[in-house]
Amino acid sequence: MCGILGCISKREVDRAAFGRALQLLSCRGPDAQSVKSYERGGAHVVLGHTRLAVIDPRPDGNQPMEDEGRSIVFNGEIYDFRDLRSDLERDGRAFRTGTDTEVLLEGYDLWGEGLVDRIEGMFAFAIFDAGAGTVFCARDHLGKKPFFYYLDDERFAFASELKALLAFPQVRHSLGIDMNSLAKFLVYGYVPSPDTLFNQVKKLEPATCFRFDMDAWILSGKRRFWKLEEVALDTGAVEEEALERLEQLLAESVRKRMIADVPLGVFLSGGVDSSLVMAMVARESTEVAGYTVTYRDYPDDESEYASSVARWLGTEQHCTEFREDEVRECFMAMMEYLDEPIADAALVPLYFIARSARPEITVALGGDGGDELFGGYPKYRAQLLAERLRGAAPALSRLRGLAPGPASYRLLEGFAMPFYARQFFYGSGGFSPGEAERLLGMNDGAPWLFEDAYEHDSVFGQPDVVNESLFLDCMIQLPDWYLVKADRATMAASLELRSPLLDRRLVEYAFSLPGSLKVKGGETKYLLKKLASRLLPPEVIYRRKQGFAVPLERWIDTVLAGDFARVTGYDFGLFEGPTVRSLLEGHGGRTAYGREFKLLRIFVVNHYLEKIGWEKGRS
Repeated sequence: MCGILGCISKREVDRAAFGRALQLLSCRGPDAQSVKSYERGGAHVVLGHTRLAVIDPRPDGNQPMEDEGRSIVFNGEIYDFRDLRSDLERDGRAFRTGTDTEVLLEGYDLWGEGLVDRIEGMFAFAIFDAGAGTVFCARDHLGKKPFFYYLDDERFAFASELKALLAFPQVRHSLGIDMNSLAKFLVYGYVPSPDTLFNQVKKLEPATCFRFDMDAWILSGKRRFWKLEEVALDTGAVEEEALERLEQLLAESVRKRMIADVPLGVFLSGGVDSSLVMAMVARESTEVAGYTVTYRDYPDDESEYASSVARWLGTEQHCTEFREDEVRECFMAMMEYLDEPIADAALVPLYFIARSARPEITVALGGDGGDELFGGYPKYRAQLLAERLRGAAPALSRLRGLAPGPASYRLLEGFAMPFYARQFFYGSGGFSPGEAERLLGMNDGAPWLFEDAYEHDSVFGQPDVVNESLFLDCMIQLPDWYLVKADRATMAASLELRSPLLDRRLVEYAFSLPGSLKVKGGETKYLLKKLASRLLPPEVIYRRKQGFAVPLERWIDTVLAGDFARVTGYDFGLFEGPTVRSLLEGHGGRTAYGREFKLLRIFVVNHYLEKIGWEKGRS
């Protein structure tokens, strides 16, 4: 895993600024740091890379890597690189390293931009082709690895993290806050791709590539090279056959992700997804240990289930207690590291376990993706209910004033929304669209608030409510929230996280299966739990879903009280003051639903703007 940085400019690149930007990516690659410069047609090209050596850690594998007028900077892992290398060797290609980076470079020479149609893995890369005068950029199928970019009349710049782009004064001074993106953040808890908090910096969408043409000074050839919406639904799928195929695909995925020239472990939370990954790993080697975070005197502590899994499989388990006196240090460390606002307190225990495990392992496997592929969240049941009651939805929505509690109030409020909007209203825990508008002083009805969800929903062709819900989450929530959380929390500890459940072939197969095999009779993640029941103790499988839950509201009122009072009180001219104070003091009645999640959204924005030195009142 690595950090990548590039700047193509019509003027000399500020090398001091470039060095500062690259240093900001050092956590992503603590093993080596390199910069190479080129000139072409009067333009200056500078590429930088920070390396976390996982495959062939010898210095020959350092980047930027060059070959015959081309140079690549690459972040990630290509899981089928050995097969691709064999294909290239049959074509007469010779290799000087054992890296997947060199396979990409040789593959681009042979297949051109069609390279992205052949590779599987998690990746973000840029290839500078001096002869063609282009920079070809691509991001993996589900957006596991980040890629930010900026373009103006004088420079094109890209980086693994937004903070690196802000290190260039010319870039930073050109930016303004995108208020529509800020409103989306208050509702979603993140900003959907391709947008960011700033109006001129973009995120390359998952499964997407483009080229920067240096002669025309434009981005061109942008395309999605993988379209999940085109997976056909197999309405005749048989449960037993589906279980056999799912087990085979997951086993293959785990084997591919166990390839590493450094120590490897598993993040074992005790939930179904990570436990299933651990079971598959144990088939290959019982010497791979699990790593678990424990909470003393906390009702949602799942460590006993993780221990049960380790005993059942005969594997080693490392439990590390996350104490209350460590909360603030870990929380503030993640706030300092984040390169864009993300409202998810689960960053904190994930960073803690990554930091605790890092002295022993460099790579970890985790259970990300199980919920989004197999229907693990309550909102999938809520969507089924809302669709069944579609005709009565407007009347039911008007009854929300009679709801017995805030959760049912929100459920009824969502009934009147379109399917695509409801998908992200349920489960977000953040501000409602109306609350976000009032907080920002907007009054246009925010018709653009769920535009990203609408665009994705409009191309999904399966007549399956559950799969439609899962598709929207895989297009927006997974790449722009949960995978960002996983990437930043582990990269802050210089640890690579791999997700076997998000293998491309496994994802495609999951979407070919009907939703009735995922949410069945009120049971979420039905099929995955059936598979887990073959391999794991029953007490781990059929119980209340918990996940990486944290007592955020308690933290806000205790160990983080001073920080929240100070930071949420900042006035950057963005938020309506009385609402912020009311939330902080615990007032607001029904509007205080999700108080802790709303406060976290305000906190992370204000802290981020303070950290980068944003001027008060600057738009």
